[in-house]
Amino acid sequence: MKQAIVTGSTGFIGSGFVKFLLDRGVNVLAMGRKDPSEVKPERFAKLEGATYVNLDMGSVDLLSVRLSEIDWKIGKDCVFFNLAWSGESGLSDLNISAQLKNVAQAATALEVSRELGCCRFIQVGTMEEAFTEKYLSLDHRKDKFYNRHVIYSIAKMAAKTALKIKASQLGLDFIYVLHSHVMGPDDDKDSFLQVTLLKLMRGDELIFSTGEQYFDVVALEDCALGYFLICQKGKSGKEYWVGSGDPQRLREYVERMYRLFPSGRELQFGRLPYNDIVLEKDVFSIAELSEDTGYRPTMTYEQTIQALHKHLLGRVSNDLGAN
Repeated sequence: MKQAIVTGSTGFIGSGFVKFLLDRGVNVLAMGRKDPSEVKPERFAKLEGATYVNLDMGSVDLLSVRLSEIDWKIGKDCVFFNLAWSGESGLSDLNISAQLKNVAQAATALEVSRELGCCRFIQVGTMEEAFTEKYLSLDHRKDKFYNRHVIYSIAKMAAKTALKIKASQLGLDFIYVLHSHVMGPDDDKDSFLQVTLLKLMRGDELIFSTGEQYFDVVALEDCALGYFLICQKGKSGKEYWVGSGDPQRLREYVERMYRLFPSGRELQFGRLPYNDIVLEKDVFSIAELSEDTGYRPTMTYEQTIQALHKHLLGRVSNDLGAN
């Protein structure tokens, strides 16, 4: 792979992936809906060396025009990597119409990639699809499980099906990618584990559910590595999971974090209710990815948390200073 078009390039994962590609000599067209002045400086810095195109996915059909304006030519081995996905006020705002727009935009992006001459199209899904697959078999009249990501993940699943059909019609290589929870510096989403780390750093009370459910964490660098190998060696028509290869119960992740940064506060497991589907450990399997591409994670969970801790020190210091 000598060229890549990456949508969603100004996000946490997108900017990290673009930098990973650039470091390996790939010519990258980074596409994003934000003007450079609106992008966090540390993220836009990761795009240095890429060609940035400010274009919303709603106008992705204009990409060929924009490329002709900047004279960015596509060779025979250009991969179109679609990370872009949005919501009205967030991905998990339960806005059905906003989520369905993403499905149509992804289909348009696939058509555009074929017209441009890209050799393959890769669509990124979400780990929430694993929950949603189980939801779809439940009896809504009696089962009361709840996950606020369900509308978002159903739209992702709809896109996967639509893109598989469309890619087959167009004769274009198509691969679908899912990944475990991605962690690293510069993540601005307040995920459970990041919030827990902040609580440890601030000395807050530590109250949790039993934490018996399985979970998986992958470092941003390893997620980017998985994406890169899929671009190069992934088999058309397949679906791959990018993860750590070592899923643990959520409680174990908290305990390992606590051993790194003990706050002196008691870990209170079982104080909060858990009202969601429990996933099996094999949901997070990277066996097929490893077999087809040679993928092996390079960072431990502890290394990932230490890097995130270093990044959050300034934020915590400012918060404590304000109080």
